[in-house]
Amino acid sequence: MLPRELLVVWKRKGNIKPRYLREMVLAEKIIQIFQEHQGKKYKELLGKLEKLENNDFKVVRGLSTLLVRRCVFTPSSELPVKKIRAFLFKHGFVKTPREREDVLKQAAQHFQTSKKQIEEAMFSDLEEEQIVSGFKPLTPQELVGWYNLSLTQTLMFDALELTFKTWENLQRIFRQIKYLGLMYEINEKVHVTGPASLFKKNRKYGTSLAKLLPLIMKTEKWEINAKIETTVDKEPRILNFNLRSSSGIPLPISTESTLHFDSEIEQQFYKDFRSLNLGWEIKREPDIVKTGTSVIIPDFGFYKNNMTYYLEIVGFWTPEYLKKKILKLRKAEAPITVAVNKNLNCKKEDFVDEVLFYNNKIPVMPIVKILKEMEEKQIKKERQKLGEIKIKEDIVSLQKLADDLNVNPEILTTMNIPGYVTLGDQIVSKSFLKQIEKKIKPSQGYEKTVEILKKHNLTVSALEHMNYKIIWQGLKPVKVVKKNKRGGGVKLF
Repeated sequence: MLPRELLVVWKRKGNIKPRYLREMVLAEKIIQIFQEHQGKKYKELLGKLEKLENNDFKVVRGLSTLLVRRCVFTPSSELPVKKIRAFLFKHGFVKTPREREDVLKQAAQHFQTSKKQIEEAMFSDLEEEQIVSGFKPLTPQELVGWYNLSLTQTLMFDALELTFKTWENLQRIFRQIKYLGLMYEINEKVHVTGPASLFKKNRKYGTSLAKLLPLIMKTEKWEINAKIETTVDKEPRILNFNLRSSSGIPLPISTESTLHFDSEIEQQFYKDFRSLNLGWEIKREPDIVKTGTSVIIPDFGFYKNNMTYYLEIVGFWTPEYLKKKILKLRKAEAPITVAVNKNLNCKKEDFVDEVLFYNNKIPVMPIVKILKEMEEKQIKKERQKLGEIKIKEDIVSLQKLADDLNVNPEILTTMNIPGYVTLGDQIVSKSFLKQIEKKIKPSQGYEKTVEILKKHNLTVSALEHMNYKIIWQGLKPVKVVKKNKRGGGVKLF
């Protein structure tokens, strides 16, 4: 965050946006100045920076303010500065240079040093007189990203509300919301009350809201919207602020993985499920699920063809925690299976919907069974909605036909479409296959056959439906031959 007076914004057509920095040249110059002034007095560093402030002093001071936080300052004298000042000041005002010399001489004798060192030590602990004894450098890209984030955080001091949406890291974000004491409500997005909407503006609350932004921005995909209280032509106005991960604004890049697990049991379940390759996507801490006036973020979400299912793991407990968890799950507005540690003092009747008890490992197959049942129900439901499917083309993409009919492609593979067969990701006319079959000679070379198929946008999977079989020599396909009546191929030798 930056001091409010260093915030630079654009205000146009009802919108407000910080004047984000994109170029790295200025940042590179300022970093170099800081590096060159290590071991020198801070006032010398400030003097050098002032020469850059002619064009845009707010940007220069903003970048410099961030870098100052990475510096270590030490007094320019090793003498006891405060004691020396006290000794000098107790003599009162001096009226002549001679009196001044006498006081300095007494101080030098008292502290067993020279008059010059006494003079240098008098104010050596003041900020501008201190030495830049250390500086932790960073790249221009890192500084620009940090500066842009700080501008956004400072803008939040005047926010009426902050609305955000992200697809990752939700568990940690909500822990932070609660830790920071922020007020929120859930609709399709998360709405966090801003400091400007309170009866009395609270800087501490505004700072807490600003602290939430870095955690949101650590995710791969996010969007932020806010209502900002400001003035336009000295008149009070409320302007819109919008920012998203795809905006192209340089921001801090997090090297932290957003995929984390609370236990080895969760991590093992994740690996076991993915290894099955069921076509279902599994996500860790995926969505916000409303439970009355509160929310839960399930441990896992499963997604396929507009179907969604959740798994919540209850692996540890206190009586209060378990009671609150059960009450939340009873009000959940989504299908959830609860995996419960057998050692907890609870029973199946305490929960709603599906309950799965486990010991040292969460079994995968009960979840697989639930997901397959969901698929079967969806297929059955959508098949009932479909009437007779009519196709005019010889070949049509399975996905395109599914999109045209607004159904799951897997449903089409289970249906009998008169006069057509499904070949991989295509639906092909049987009469068309018969025409191509006539162009393939018995015992024809494999490569020649592939050329014919490619010419007609077909793959080798079509050979099975044209009563042909591939003959191999070792690992190399060499010929295609007609199948005999019993289903075997013609002998090559």
